[in-house]
Order: sequence, then structure tokens, then C-alpha cells
Amino acid sequence: MKILYTTHQFLPDYAAGTEILTYSTAKEIARRGHEVCIFTGYPVKGAVAASHAFDRYEHDGISVDRFFYSNTSSIRPRNPMEAEYNNLFFADFFRRRIQELKPDLVHFYHLQRLSAAAIDVCHELKIPTVFTATDFWLICPTNQLLLPDHSRCLGPDKGMVNCVRHLAAISQGQRIRSILDRLPNGLMAVLIRWVKCAAFRPEKGIVPLVHALASRPAYMEKRMNRIGLVLVATRFMGEMLHRYGLEEKKIRHVPFGIDRTHIMSVSTKGTAKHLRIGFIGTLYSHKGAHVLLEAVRSLPTEMPLEVKIYGELEQFPEYAKTLRSVAGNDHRIAFCGTFPNHSIGDIFNRLDVLIIPSLWYENSPLVLSFAQAARVPVVATDSEGMNEVIANGENGFRFERGDVKRLADIIRMLCNDRSVVKHLSDHARQPKSISSYVDELERIYDDVVHCRTVA
Repeated sequence: MKILYTTHQFLPDYAAGTEILTYSTAKEIARRGHEVCIFTGYPVKGAVAASHAFDRYEHDGISVDRFFYSNTSSIRPRNPMEAEYNNLFFADFFRRRIQELKPDLVHFYHLQRLSAAAIDVCHELKIPTVFTATDFWLICPTNQLLLPDHSRCLGPDKGMVNCVRHLAAISQGQRIRSILDRLPNGLMAVLIRWVKCAAFRPEKGIVPLVHALASRPAYMEKRMNRIGLVLVATRFMGEMLHRYGLEEKKIRHVPFGIDRTHIMSVSTKGTAKHLRIGFIGTLYSHKGAHVLLEAVRSLPTEMPLEVKIYGELEQFPEYAKTLRSVAGNDHRIAFCGTFPNHSIGDIFNRLDVLIIPSLWYENSPLVLSFAQAARVPVVATDSEGMNEVIANGENGFRFERGDVKRLADIIRMLCNDRSVVKHLSDHARQPKSISSYVDELERIYDDVVHCRTVA
């Protein structure tokens, strides 16, 4: 088969979970004799000329088409909120590329920065499709179901009031925010309905943005149900997508697989002089690294701990500044930057415990799977998705979102009683290998191509 994969960003510049999953899948699929190519987005600042909006490169033998996505580019459709999910400029190029490549199947791992218009293109050209939901973008334009005050959100409310308030908080000036803050939810809902139905709308300002945002759920529901199958790694993700309109028969539960090539399963966790704690992920507020640092700083400085923070410090410099401030001069805390994916086994070999203090729902982070493969216990936020993998006292511990004191108590207990670390390590749940994962994908591809898509 000839298979096209899409993702919102890709290697070598971006190497978070979705990118690694896409890459590992494409490499294994290619190893089995299928022809593979990738289409990805790439975020840029400033205007992009139409003639330079796309390029092509090769990564580790894989052909990659890239769309340079900019919030301010003159080539974007006039309404940037609509372009986020229905970018017709991108769709025109994607259509031409699909007609050149003639893939047997398109597997979407992400469509942010590309837009769900890609689904329409495949539907129009009768190309079978599969979608893997690695986060909540099909429901939420920010992916995270997280409001500006960091409280969790269960998706658009009936009147889209919560989404419009969120939009205003992150994109509008103080005057607009103040006006909307004073409006009760009922009146907001009436105004949003008027904006959706009005025959005339101004071309600039917040009104066309609100119209596009309010129209997003219906647009996305229609596109979701044009996909052959939507694969979810957690039951929670499937429930959320079904709640927002995805037909239940379209949903298939398929936990992610990982490439274990560089993973070493070590049985001596907790035996070093210091308890070696790690955080691995994007250094941004929704990932919660500050929660871990606050917990560590609350513990006595003489407690034998080593805390390694792995993540890019320059990507979100203001948050990185906050983390450094919280860490202070604590000699136990080290900011270690990023590492190439092939070094992940060495990293976990030097850790006793992984902390995942996320403030959002998180779905099913690959770093959790890598940790369990390396027999590293995981202490994670008690959140839907992760609580399907981490069982309290069995292979890790869970704590309430943002509960610094409870996290500190768990760290103290693990530091003082290393036998618990060994017990958790011995009971690590081994994740699916990338080979087993692709076995399952090949069966799904065959079903979708031959229209046997019974969930």
C-alpha cells in the first residue's frame, strides 16, 4: 500500500509524543514494504508568501511535505478562526498533492496547522481515511480542554459561551474582555446565536471570530463522521468524541505502541543513594512541571533527592523563567534540556521515578509508556486517561491535580522506603510494542480500504 500520514509538526525540529508516534509508525510500516510519505505543519511567525508556503524534505528516508503555518500570513483565509479548522488555501495544495501521490489510504495523526479541510479532500477523492486522536483537537481548538485560568473544561457548552470567553481571554484587548466579563452567560448565549444566524456580519473585529468559533463544533462533527475509523488510545477519549457527535461505530480502541529498541528494563530501581526523580515533557504550564518543583522545594533540603527536568527551555521562555524562580538555588534540581529520542533508554536507566504532574487531561502520553517499559514507576495526576494505566500502589501513584502537598508526601514516602520503589518497578505494566501496534494498524487499514469498518 501507499500510505500518507499527517501530523501538526514533525521531526527533526519537533519530537513530542505525537511526532514520535507518527515517525515510529511510518518507519515500521515502511520496513514492512509499504510506501510511506508524511504531510506536516510548521509554525512560523510573520507573513508567509504563497510561493513559499510549502516545501519538501526527507527525514530518515521518509519524504515529508511541509506547510508553513502563520497566524498573520496574508495567504490565510480572511478569518483566522475559521482557517484553524477549514483552511481552503491548504486544502487546494493538499488536493493537488493527493492527486500526484495517489495514496491507498490517509492516516491523520493530527490536523492542527493543516485543518480538517484535508478530510473533505480525501472524501471528495474517495481516499479511505483513519484518524488517531492523540489529543482533543477535534473538540477543542486549543487541543487541551483547559481554560485560561487552568481549570479543566469538558468541551464546548451548548451555547458556546465558555469557548467565546476563552477566545476573548487569549486574543482580545482589555476593553473587549471587560465588556464580555460583565455579560451574564444567558445574554452571551443569545448574542452568539444572533451572530451565527445574522445575514450581515462585519469582516473585522471579534464578531466574525465568534461566528467561526460557534460554527466549529457542527463543522467538526460532520468531518469526524466522514472518517473511516477514529482510533483512541483511552476509553475516556472515545467517550469525549462520542459526546460531541462522533458515531460510536466509528470508534476503535487502539492503545499506542512504542519502539523499544533503546529501552533497557532495569530491576535495580531505588537502590542508589539518592532517589532519582525525572520530569520529561514540554515546559509549559499545562504540563505542570512547576507542581513538581513546588513539591520538591517543600521537602527538607537534606532529603536525598535528585530531580532532573528534561524539556526545551527556550520554547516558552516566560514559563521557563517561572520554573527557574521556583527552583531557586536548590542543588537537588537540574534543568537538563532535551535529548535525542535514541537516548531515551539511557535517560530512564538513570531515573527511579517519573513524575507526570499534568494539569490537563493528557490522554495517553508516550513518556508514560516508555517509563513503564523501562520499569520506572510513575507518579501522575489522577486524570482520565492516565488513570487507565497507573494503579495506586501497583505500578505507581496518583494524586489530585495540582496537589503539591500530596505529591510531596508521595516523594517523601518513596525516598524513605525504597522497597516501595522496587515493588512498583516489579509491577510495571509493559506497553504494546510498535510492531504489535502496526500489526493492528495493518488489519485496520485492510478493513477501511475494503469497507469492513465495523467497530
